Amino acid sequence: MTRRLLAALLLALPTRAVAQGGLGTFTADAVVVTVGMTIVTVQDLNFGTVPKGVATTVAPAGATAGQWQITGSANAFVTIAFTLPTVLTNIQALPGSTMPISFGLTSALWRRASNNPAGATAFSPALGTVGRFGPPPNPTINVWIGGTVNPAAAAKPGIYQGTIILSLTYL
Repeated sequence: MTRRLLAALLLALPTRAVAQGGLGTFTADAVVVTVGMTIVTVQDLNFGTVPKGVATTVAPAGATAGQWQITGSANAFVTIAFTLPTVLTNIQALPGSTMPISFGLTSALWRRASNNPAGATAFSPALGTVGRFGPPPNPTINVWIGGTVNPAAAAKPGIYQGTIILSLTYL
């Protein structure tokens, strides 16, 4: 009885088939690479001359919208995110002279493989989005941003500036 149980247990164990004459093995390797990105500022967001006390908006598809062109891995997905200012600072007046700037739910656009904002996908720059690089031979994403400035009626004249930071991360 003990011999039969032992034989049954041995038959139940996994087995490996070995061809007569030896055993051959090999390994399979794959290397996953991520191509870096190149981000080029094509144009700064420019509100032009703004009257005191009058809100001025630049649409993301407007001629003076900010624009970046990013080259990366063909067809790769990325998160698109911004760090946005809440005020612009007058660089010619006394310290503390600022102007509010805001961004709406559709103040940014992205489009793969084309630098034309017509047909681009709108998104909120405060929330970010997921985009996709274009296919070969044009693995690019173009991003545009607009916004609204609202100077006070007592705003000091001068040049107001702020910094908008665009960040893209491969998924």
